[in-house]
Amino acid sequence: MKTALSFLCVLGICWCLWSCERAQSYSEIPEIRFKSLIFDSVYTALEVFEKKAFLTFSFIDGDGDIGVRSFDYDSVSKIHYIWHKKLPDKTYEPFQFPLTGTIADSTAIPYNSVMNKDEAQNKTLKGSIEIALDAPQRPQDVDTMRIEFYIFDRERNKSNVDYTPDFSILNTSNIEEKKE
Repeated sequence: MKTALSFLCVLGICWCLWSCERAQSYSEIPEIRFKSLIFDSVYTALEVFEKKAFLTFSFIDGDGDIGVRSFDYDSVSKIHYIWHKKLPDKTYEPFQFPLTGTIADSTAIPYNSVMNKDEAQNKTLKGSIEIALDAPQRPQDVDTMRIEFYIFDRERNKSNVDYTPDFSILNTSNIEEKKE
């Protein structure tokens, strides 16, 4: 009887440990995934309308060091992006903006846009970031495009590279991730 009771206690403890949800561990290397791309015209300080592309992507970072804080003077926590135009042979090449000659660009990720104050005990950060990108104002000889993007955290860990789906720059309707 004593061994049967001991066996049941051990079995109960094992079942409790097995059924408890383990805290998931994430890599210190950020992981990103495209969510949406929305085009809109924005009124600028120079009192003109400029076309912007609002890129939204989800992220997971195991050590929570994404975003430029107010005391980060030379932070590398940025999103890097490259516009690509689709060629007739269905390959891609970087798109050079006609007026500036820009091919690739980067912008800082604001810390306030990623910090989840409810997760103070847990370093892992998860969420979504929306970044306004300069869009081609008068694209010439280009129809189908896509944007390649990736991020760096403050420790210079580079995320995976992700892409938007193909889109027509001449007919900029909203683009969202495909639900699988």
